[in-house]
Amino acid sequence: MTPLGKLLPIYLGAVITPIGGVGILTLLPVIAQGWKIPIQWVSLAMTIYMIPFVVFQLISGPIAHIFDTRKTLLFGFGVYGLGGFLSGLSPDLIFLLAARFLQGFGAAFINPIVMALIGEMVDSRSLGKSMGIMQLMYTCGVTMGPLVSGILEIHFGWPSFFFLLGFLGVGNGIFYGITSRGPAGERKEGGSPRFRDTLAAVQKSYSFPDVRFLSVGAFFLFLSYIGLMTFMADSLKERYGLPSDQVGLLLSMTGFFGMIAAPFAGLLGERMGWKRVGKVGGSIMAMAILGMGLVEYSYRNYLFLFALFGTGSAIAWTCLNTMAVQLIPDFRKPVASLYGSFKFSGYALAPVVLSVFYLSFSIEGVRWACLGGVLISLFWVSKIGNSSICPL
Repeated sequence: MTPLGKLLPIYLGAVITPIGGVGILTLLPVIAQGWKIPIQWVSLAMTIYMIPFVVFQLISGPIAHIFDTRKTLLFGFGVYGLGGFLSGLSPDLIFLLAARFLQGFGAAFINPIVMALIGEMVDSRSLGKSMGIMQLMYTCGVTMGPLVSGILEIHFGWPSFFFLLGFLGVGNGIFYGITSRGPAGERKEGGSPRFRDTLAAVQKSYSFPDVRFLSVGAFFLFLSYIGLMTFMADSLKERYGLPSDQVGLLLSMTGFFGMIAAPFAGLLGERMGWKRVGKVGGSIMAMAILGMGLVEYSYRNYLFLFALFGTGSAIAWTCLNTMAVQLIPDFRKPVASLYGSFKFSGYALAPVVLSVFYLSFSIEGVRWACLGGVLISLFWVSKIGNSSICPL
């Protein structure tokens, strides 16, 4: 079994990228007020992080696969950390956007590689538990990011959050560099690698039908998840006059219950099959969305429904992530990159796509669109055939 010391920096890598991605949300009004500029311009710091994160994630896994895994991941941690330090030192918006672009670029070289490394480092009998822990860590980053940034801003000012991200990136890179010495980080392919080989690896990964089915399913699932969370937050505030702390608690329920559900989802996936349990998770998400439309509103009812939504989401993502690293073992990193690029494209596009439904049909239109997105995701996941490597 892989020693915990070698897995710990991998798990921490799964926490770092979502903290940097969503933690800035709490800081946007503060930065806008301090620099006396409209918040919609400051919110570009979120978008500018996601663009390189989605685009370059497509090739980061193939680069690690063709060249050197260890050096590629160290590069990701280093660039992410540098982007964090520069963000904290930003004197104006242009500088901040450039630093956030750099940080998103570094994050693209972390996310798919740590997921693929778990598939390589962990014995197949323990993979479900390990992937469940990874999903727990990712959910922890999403849940705690806005809280941590808010606490740091109150006590030390908004740059302190970005300095923390810088230390996390560089520190975890040093930790991984120490624990990964040896054959685990060496390039496996012989010959002289060329950059164009990475594009061939992407094309090869896309040629597998199951990889395409899984990636499209992940896109629609993440679009539905982020879309519902984004517009439900605004709707609850506008329609029922909920204060920000109560809205925040509702949204946090998805993360808290997701952290509880993820490890159990890994164990269930090992016993019952990843595709079957993943479909159960998606079905729970669909039930929660339906409940938000059919059940009469009360704060207690919505606490339960958001907890149910987060539970289903964690179950589904644990299973889909595991399938991504098990479908084609010889192409784990390129497949994880392709899958991650599709998945986080859903995250990036959700506010844009679903705003059309929100403006035209209010929150009811968003709920029906998100329900449709989950059902479309279940359809594509159901098309994945049985693998000779593992039961899906």
